[in-house]
Amino acid sequence: MKTFHYLILSIAILCLSCQENSSKNKDFQFEIPQGLEAQKTTYYFVRHAEKDTTDKENRDPQLTEEGIRRANFLATYFKDKSLDMFYSTDYSRTLQTIIPTLHQFKGDIKSYNAGKDTLFDAEFWKATYGKKVLVLGHSNTSPRFMNEILSEVMYDNLEENTYDIFFKMEIDKDLHLKDTLIQLKVPKDFSYN
Repeated sequence: MKTFHYLILSIAILCLSCQENSSKNKDFQFEIPQGLEAQKTTYYFVRHAEKDTTDKENRDPQLTEEGIRRANFLATYFKDKSLDMFYSTDYSRTLQTIIPTLHQFKGDIKSYNAGKDTLFDAEFWKATYGKKVLVLGHSNTSPRFMNEILSEVMYDNLEENTYDIFFKMEIDKDLHLKDTLIQLKVPKDFSYN
């Protein structure tokens, strides 16, 4: 019974933590890919979990224990999202964050370059159209991808110590946009073992 109450409370907090913006009046930059039927496309842009910052010279740090907990908690969030595709940069921290979710779906990771001018180009749109896509990135890439889709600056880079915020972009069959900022805190008693 206590678990049930905790679940209800967690769902209520999650619902209150979501902020939606409807961008239905904006013109979307791409058309429905030629030869495909109109479909809904959903993107989740997630920053990697907490990284080990003790060695300032290390450009590819591993996740901390708290980061590993967060990565596993994210997997519980995405468990019922029917994800189709997975993108990540080739850094240890992003790969370690995506692995628990990827394991549930038996998917493959497609690599992308965080330093590239844009991820959201015509080729990416065509490859991901009609899919539910998880993109693991960084404090600057996740909001940048949202802004690229919106064709305006709506989201700032995440603060260096902010790991509990990620983004959802839904593009409906009529190419209307719905962007959502999600705050997902890891419960203190969450254990992945």
